[in-house]
Amino acid sequence: MSRKKKRNPVLDKKYDEGFEAGSNHAVSFFADRFRGLKDVEGIGDKTMKKIVEHLGVKYFKGVGK
Repeated sequence: MSRKKKRNPVLDKKYDEGFEAGSNHAVSFFADRFRGLKDVEGIGDKTMKKIVEHLGVKYFKGVGK
């Protein structure tokens, strides 16, 4: 029989807050990079439309399809 240690609720909350903040930062970073794809040579309207449809419109606000 092994006994698990009780988790500290304060540390759990801080971990969750840090995870959420880091997750938001990563999403923001990649969303900015995705929006910059329209300026890459060789990526035209058709390719950009495929990328937007595949990754999701929410990352490409302000970018024409």
